[in-house]
Amino acid sequence: MSLNRRSIIGRLAFGVGALFTKGKFAGAAGLSAAALQMDQGTAQARRSADLSIPGRVGGYIRPGTIEIVHQQFELVVVGGGLSGTCAAISAARNGVKVALVHERSMLGGNSSSEVSNFPENSCAFNTWSRESGIIDELYTEERARNWTPSYEGNVNSQWDIILYEWAQRERNLTLFLNTTLREVEMADESRILAIHAAQLGTEKDFIIQAPLFIDCTGNGVLIYRSGAEFRWGREARSEYGEPSAPELASTDIMGSTLFFKARDTGRPIPFKRPNWAAEFATETELRDRDHSSFENGYAWIEVGHPMHWIRDNEAIRAVLLRQFLGVWDHIKNRCTHGDVRERARNFAPDFISFSPYKRESRRIRGDYVLREQDLRDPSVHPDDLAYGVWPIDAHPPGGILNRSHTPPWGAYFSTKADFEECATLPYGIPLRSCYSKNVVNLLAAGRTLGGSYIAFSSTRVLATGAITGQGVGAAAALCKKYNCGPRQVAQSHSEELQQLLLRQDSFIPGVENRDPLDIARTASVSASSESALHFPEGPEFHSAQFPLAQIFPVSSERLEKIELLLKSSTSQAISVRLGLRKAMHVWDFRSDEDLATATAAVPPGHEGYVPFVFNLRTEAGSLYYVHMDCHPELAWSLSSDPPLWSATPSADVKGAPSLVPVGVTPADRPETTKWRPITDGKVFTMRMTPQQTPYGAANVIRGTNRPDRWTNIWISDPERPLPAWIELKLSKPVEFNQVQITFDDNINVRAYLPQFKFPECVKRYEVAVHAAGQWKTVAEAKDNYYRRVVHTFSRVRADRLRITIHETNGAKTANIYEVRIYNEPDSPQSGKPSGNVIVDKLVEEFRTVPFQTL
Repeated sequence: MSLNRRSIIGRLAFGVGALFTKGKFAGAAGLSAAALQMDQGTAQARRSADLSIPGRVGGYIRPGTIEIVHQQFELVVVGGGLSGTCAAISAARNGVKVALVHERSMLGGNSSSEVSNFPENSCAFNTWSRESGIIDELYTEERARNWTPSYEGNVNSQWDIILYEWAQRERNLTLFLNTTLREVEMADESRILAIHAAQLGTEKDFIIQAPLFIDCTGNGVLIYRSGAEFRWGREARSEYGEPSAPELASTDIMGSTLFFKARDTGRPIPFKRPNWAAEFATETELRDRDHSSFENGYAWIEVGHPMHWIRDNEAIRAVLLRQFLGVWDHIKNRCTHGDVRERARNFAPDFISFSPYKRESRRIRGDYVLREQDLRDPSVHPDDLAYGVWPIDAHPPGGILNRSHTPPWGAYFSTKADFEECATLPYGIPLRSCYSKNVVNLLAAGRTLGGSYIAFSSTRVLATGAITGQGVGAAAALCKKYNCGPRQVAQSHSEELQQLLLRQDSFIPGVENRDPLDIARTASVSASSESALHFPEGPEFHSAQFPLAQIFPVSSERLEKIELLLKSSTSQAISVRLGLRKAMHVWDFRSDEDLATATAAVPPGHEGYVPFVFNLRTEAGSLYYVHMDCHPELAWSLSSDPPLWSATPSADVKGAPSLVPVGVTPADRPETTKWRPITDGKVFTMRMTPQQTPYGAANVIRGTNRPDRWTNIWISDPERPLPAWIELKLSKPVEFNQVQITFDDNINVRAYLPQFKFPECVKRYEVAVHAAGQWKTVAEAKDNYYRRVVHTFSRVRADRLRITIHETNGAKTANIYEVRIYNEPDSPQSGKPSGNVIVDKLVEEFRTVPFQTL
């Protein structure tokens, strides 16, 4: 094997006394003895000159000035954005010794305070779709701690510290921050042997070996330097038969965005445009680029084509700064739109990102190419490990430099024809799209996963990258378990991978709990009470200018009557036809077959319930939807939860419990085929006969942790005050020592409020078992706000388990999605290690440094 320059330097440095060590913690803290010796006199400098290496421009290079540290792990994750952080944590929790190598000083990538693109989830584009698992833990903790609202351009260091803390909590995870991948050392054309990385601040070079690697760099650096096959740019429509793809292939790219934050200083702050800044003299030059709100950044300050998103990164930042200063000059000095200039008088930039938010990347070539058809009409892949639901969001090339082009923001996601072109349904992301087809020990997550350009425009977003990273990290654990590559996991162990991920609070469309180790699956379940389905009434009415529809659960075997709360604005009676159709899941309006129809007359000027009689036999435990045609003179009562966002930290930070029934999706149809979900905590008001009861106790062992093909949640009766309990009765006494509970944290919305805890989430509870004829408490919590909790306790032999909920974080009801019971080995792998793991890890690393070097 040929030696590169760094290898030569390392070997020569070893010959003159520089430290070249093997082992996990070698050189992890302090200065090495060799590094100190290198500065101890001219005699040694002369010896170094004698062993000097010829330079490339006629001089020589002194050896031994850079410490070479050789370390070995079971997995190396390169890139510490959200996908890389979640991949590393996921693998570490599943027993893999992980190195997370990141070139910046803070984790989070585009979501960090350095860039300030907040990790928006998918709730704005579909109901019941917020990403769960590790990213939900991070979201939950950040909102509970952070004193500021969460929105684009307002990410602060609280998010950075939580990401750092979550990584440091894992004993199996070692962080290499400020460490840049420089070279990839190959064992042969199909296998990575090691990476070579530089950490300038410590004057160290690391050679990090592992049998498995994950590229989460965003730019696909590890993919490129290992020789893995990749794609970039846009494929022609003919290549994959994608309707949204262009006729001709191109290398045009989406741009990078510069975010900023402005602060009200309380006094007038003038702004003078630098002569090198761009100029936007009139409103025409910012056509369709809303700048009426200026507290935080604009996604449309975007620059890309014709520059290259890697080679021209420095130039892109320079151009972005020019554009931002020109936009700010326009807001402060030239804007003629409304009262923008007056409101901006006291504002000044408080933060300007010098690290642009990149959208584009190399995309790995795997054994399966995710494409538009997978997003539009999803099928279940046997090796799905995550999901996406973001719309097809391909920004036009040029960005703000292309001033004549209307940007997509707002139009793509409104009730207009554009929704037909960009809407997706929750779709699975297969493992086969997350590994290299020609480098056998390389996986990828985040922007680098393998899809067509159209599919990439949906999968590229931060939250999707995070859950895909968790999936890939778990796949790495199975690679270790079976001593195989990711292709073999996809072929032979994909069901085990899916079950592992479901247990750790991931969601995979169409996949349910089939874990043979889960004792709860065979239990019978009862509860102190159960809630009925109730639709709230509110003052708002939603115009039927488009056809309207709503999915809802049916627990009875017959549906006699449905009543809609309607309002008429005309002096004439209106005949309304209501159709009833089957829905496969809470996002599914695809059926065009009416199982039954009913017609009713709405009296002139009427405001009240209108009955539609069906008398139809139904399938209990299924979802249906009703739909009505366009009637511009009618409106349907639409109840809305109070928004969980605020522009000021002084607003009420508690939030109100949601009144939207779990498993219900309202929608309208702005064009001819696709129904658009009405999101952000809304529901049409209706009544049904007979009363439906879809929130029974048995839902907690139904197999999923959110509404999908059913409600899948137990909710206690809101008319009966807490405490409430749910009990799992086993057929016979069995041994177990772990209980896992998935509570409700309203995955139908994203919270923006500061210091916020979801009211629906259970706060105070206890877990008891029935053993030897008596009840014994084995676990309890007094201030919980997490969705998923795992309690491990001394092994018991019992035939019943009861969870008693004494208090929530604000809701009247006790809500639980799932309960699992396990009999773990004596040393279970902990998802959340107890104790001061950060301090323990640092002490452990500190102690590995030779005494004489401290």
